[in-house]
Amino acid sequence: MKLRRVVFAFIVICMLMGLLAGFFSHSLEAALTVPLKIGTSRPTSTSSKMGPGGPVGTTKPTMPSTPTAGGVIILAQDTFKRANQVFWGTSSDGRQWTGDANSIEVFSVVSGTGQIDQAQGTFNAILGPTMTNAEVVFSGIVNQFAQGATVNVGAVLRWTDANNWYKALIDGSKLQILRRVSGKTTSLGTFPLNAKGGTSYTLRFRAVGASLFVKAWQSNQPEPNGWMLNVMDTALSKGSGGLRFLMQNGVVIKVTSFRETTVAGMI
Repeated sequence: MKLRRVVFAFIVICMLMGLLAGFFSHSLEAALTVPLKIGTSRPTSTSSKMGPGGPVGTTKPTMPSTPTAGGVIILAQDTFKRANQVFWGTSSDGRQWTGDANSIEVFSVVSGTGQIDQAQGTFNAILGPTMTNAEVVFSGIVNQFAQGATVNVGAVLRWTDANNWYKALIDGSKLQILRRVSGKTTSLGTFPLNAKGGTSYTLRFRAVGASLFVKAWQSNQPEPNGWMLNVMDTALSKGSGGLRFLMQNGVVIKVTSFRETTVAGMI
């Protein structure tokens, strides 16, 4: 009798344990199983840090430039190949001439040249950005030079206004570099050059640091290998490029091309 009771009690206990295990099985499985999420993985970011100009590792867009054969960059140029007009207007590279070239009617475009005539005094034509080291090359014709160096044509560099610039010019008898600071003009150097009226000349003017270089030659002749004039000056550090003219009645100046570039070196 006692044995039956023990067996019966054992069976009851086993049944109760089975019921409890079934009741808690789902809770235990949920607690012990790591959940699996589908479709929630993130793409790896190649740039998570922010710099002063945007995310680190991104590439900023840059303005297009026009390199030349020597690796220098064309800053401004004009071929004057456009319809006849009053003022010099917009250059062949899409820039607006400034200074006097678009405000005083002595400037015009005639038969594919930039012309200045019926004028007396000094006039400026400026084109291009502000630079420290740069070079201007232009070609042009003066119909007649005057005695006493009262007519000249030249390139300017580091031009900030009519009272601050460097200028390299030809006046019929010499090649010369001038400096004008706060309205005071000083000659920095000269080189003998017998230029003839009615003949096209090309002038190359370069500024690199404190060094100023210039040479000029007849446009139908080979360019000289060396510089004709080299001077040092530290008064002006940056500015624009362009042209500056000293005119008298009866003088006509025609510019056939203008180009300003960066420079690759001192020479």
